[in-house]
Amino acid sequence: MSLEQFRRTRMVVLNVRSTAYQAARAMTDNHIGAVLVTDQDGLAGIVTDRDLALAVLGGDLDPKTTRLGDVMSEGVIACEVGAGTEHAVRLMREHGVRRIPLIEEGQPVGLVTFDDLVVNQSVGPETLQDIVAAQLEVEAPRKPAGMLHPTAGRSAQSRTRALMRAKARAEATYGRMLNAVAEVTGLEREPSERALLTVGCMLCRRLAPNEAQDLIAQLPSLLQGRLDQCTDGPDRTVSTKAIEDELARSLQLAPQQATEILRQICQVLTASVSAGQIEDIRGQLPEDMKDLFQP
Repeated sequence: MSLEQFRRTRMVVLNVRSTAYQAARAMTDNHIGAVLVTDQDGLAGIVTDRDLALAVLGGDLDPKTTRLGDVMSEGVIACEVGAGTEHAVRLMREHGVRRIPLIEEGQPVGLVTFDDLVVNQSVGPETLQDIVAAQLEVEAPRKPAGMLHPTAGRSAQSRTRALMRAKARAEATYGRMLNAVAEVTGLEREPSERALLTVGCMLCRRLAPNEAQDLIAQLPSLLQGRLDQCTDGPDRTVSTKAIEDELARSLQLAPQQATEILRQICQVLTASVSAGQIEDIRGQLPEDMKDLFQP
């Protein structure tokens, strides 16, 4: 039987920069238990309701700032949509997974799940049992032989490791952005961070709330939480000169230095978000500020 029957005309696919909150809303709104995650190269991972419960809620992470790239399962086992059902079944059994994304030319076009196989009666009871047993083995890789479920201690250790990895990735991403600011401005780390926050916050306040939120969603997760309070615009008193004046005041810079640092930080921001986002930002800025963001 062909997997074409599981091709979806409307797929719920999010980006690695999307947040855990957005994934939870997508699952709720569409009555699904998982979302596929893509990056510029195609399918990058999958996030399930279980991932959100264990990694985000269990790890005490902020769902509105935690990116899917930090909590998704990578190395997703996918299958070409033109393959047969038996191939998807074999992958589920071999890798202990419940969901197999279907791809075409590297892009997700569908999803076949264990539940689909049960409802469609695509496989026999023994095969279904094999798939379930394989899933339990994957979920409890260090359990004692013959025990199908992990102990509470092992589960806690697994969640702790996942949390540590997510936090490490978030810190590394934010660190790379601060390093980029420090490199182009010549500032030390602390003033680089202060300058980035000043420019980021004032820029967000100049934008409409929805546009500011879209911009923030594409920035490092550790920066997002600090800019969420800056989405109360549009504040039309914010201008290029107003930002330069605030930089000069907070960093004790000469006016010419503040002008140069503003442009350098805007260059870093431009390189950190999508070209489409930059165009949207320029569309809401006055003429004197549009030059800060060259497409």
